[in-house]
Amino acid sequence: MGNHEKLTLSIQIEVLQFNLMRMRAVAWTLIYVSAIITVIHYGEVFFTKTEREMVPAYIGIHIILFYIDLAVLLFVKEKRIKVTTFNLRKYEFILLAYIYTILVLITVITVMDIYFFKHAALYEVLFLIICTFFSLPFRKIFWIMLITVPPLVISAYLSVGISGESIKIFLPMSLIIPMGLIIQRHTFKIKRQFTKQHILLQEEMTKSKNLSKLLAEKNNELSEQVLRDTLTNLPNRRAFNNKLTQIGQQLSKPKSLSVMMIDIDFFKNLNDYYGHLQGDEALIKVATLLDEIAAKYNAFAARWGGEEFVIVSQHAAKFSEHVCEEILEEVRNLNIRHERSEVADILTVSIGMCHAKISNIEQLKACCVLADEALFTAKQNGRNNFFSKNEISLKTYDYLYNVRKR
Repeated sequence: MGNHEKLTLSIQIEVLQFNLMRMRAVAWTLIYVSAIITVIHYGEVFFTKTEREMVPAYIGIHIILFYIDLAVLLFVKEKRIKVTTFNLRKYEFILLAYIYTILVLITVITVMDIYFFKHAALYEVLFLIICTFFSLPFRKIFWIMLITVPPLVISAYLSVGISGESIKIFLPMSLIIPMGLIIQRHTFKIKRQFTKQHILLQEEMTKSKNLSKLLAEKNNELSEQVLRDTLTNLPNRRAFNNKLTQIGQQLSKPKSLSVMMIDIDFFKNLNDYYGHLQGDEALIKVATLLDEIAAKYNAFAARWGGEEFVIVSQHAAKFSEHVCEEILEEVRNLNIRHERSEVADILTVSIGMCHAKISNIEQLKACCVLADEALFTAKQNGRNNFFSKNEISLKTYDYLYNVRKR
């Protein structure tokens, strides 16, 4: 189905939904009219003896109209009626059946009105209501007129012929029916145009919303990429600095933290001997392992740069030491060949750790510096091990930092 066919179908559905809701307004109006007319006819106050013969027929037809309109009010509800492609024809039939039925019944009453009272007022009023309330194409109105107008004209001619009396019937009909058709054409044209614009606007709004959502997703992806290392997919140095800032902002009271600096032993030798592709593969494997360990202990791992990684953990000192030992063992268990290592024939790492109670962002940064210094010590101690600096080292660093500031 092309775009034009889809738009036409959408307009049909919207207009039909509108007409079904208008059925309720017409039903309320006719219930009121039927009730008033039934009471008047039942009292037989305004009728001569001859005219009273038609009262049972009047009352019977208005009772039928009353129950038809009551059924419309009970079953045609906005929450219950939802026009779709599948039920479009069914609801079109219900709408036209309702309009044709009430107009035919009113035509029967009007034929009696012409005979007894020489007017077609009820038909004219209902015809105007249908043309005003419902948005229908001319061909639908044409068939209604074809069924109902000829009986009225014939009955008027048989009743009064062509005379001065007939002007009461033919003149109002000749004025009101064309007026109704003009109103109907104008109503249908405006409603169709309004519905078309509404649908197109909704489509544009949906497209705009989807585009905004797509742009937001792409922006999020780009933001993620900016904070991700392209090789290992770990958070990068910038992401790590953001994490430090976040932790620093949340420090309402001293918090126990560990910073671990992890460096691959003799990585340059591995790159030179095996090539950069295998060097990158080794980096990815180590990064993946560190990410898994960090996730296991609810810690934060990032690539510091080159062959160096960093983990921030909120655990006690003894537990952090256990994590360091686990990292050393798990890296060895990767069994990555490294014949140019001076430590072992497989890839190993060295770890520097600083554990302390942190009170502010400056102490947190100082802890990172001390972890880097601890890493240097671990390398001096033969690599493939870890070295830890504690809170005393941090206090010493703080003291020296404050002295330098003065």
